[in-house]
Amino acid sequence: MTLAYDGSSYWSASGGSSDGVRYANYDAAGNIVATYASGLDFRSVFTSGSTVLARAYNSGTIYQQSAPGVFSSLLTLTGGTLDSQAAVVKDGANYISLQYGQVLQWDTSGAYLGAVALSGFGTQSGEDYYPQGRGVAVVGNYWLTYNSGNLSAWDHAGNRVDETALVGAGTGFDSNFSLSYANNKVFVVDSAGQTWRGYEVTAAVPEPETYAMLLAGLAMLGVAARRRNQA
Repeated sequence: MTLAYDGSSYWSASGGSSDGVRYANYDAAGNIVATYASGLDFRSVFTSGSTVLARAYNSGTIYQQSAPGVFSSLLTLTGGTLDSQAAVVKDGANYISLQYGQVLQWDTSGAYLGAVALSGFGTQSGEDYYPQGRGVAVVGNYWLTYNSGNLSAWDHAGNRVDETALVGAGTGFDSNFSLSYANNKVFVVDSAGQTWRGYEVTAAVPEPETYAMLLAGLAMLGVAARRRNQA
């Protein structure tokens, strides 16, 4: 699903159900520390400073981790059309989510601020398909999207300012669902329960060098079931 870094360790989450072990903690070197049954059907994990936050399936609630693997409600995003499957992340003080070519924004109270259209989103083959069209990450003053090996950077006016192929990055369903920005790197998972690959980025321009980090121990199951309860 997605990956977050709190300044000292990584946190990885998977979706498909609120049951079972769907959350894990790793040290900075990628070694498993612990796994948790947190009771959330995760769609994203992200950070605000050193605090880990999460969004679950078909919910406007933003959850805050109060103890390892323990989440409680922090606030609710109201207004806008938040896709049931979409990742939510922080962009400075605001919360954002990608809605197939529209970046939706909410303030710190959860009030809807409006949307920015990404000009030309969908011109890459498959870019506006599920799940590519529901994942977003943030680096500096840029939004990032991922499409089967291709990373794009967008400014806050909705212009695509750069794009690059991430060498060796996964291109399947799980990879397209996994776009994350953590510890100053863009991460994409190879496949469910397999290697997360981290790519160095500088402002908007991804560097071609990559390193792989094996975050073993959490089976990201139930991926195919993520669209359940949708028409």
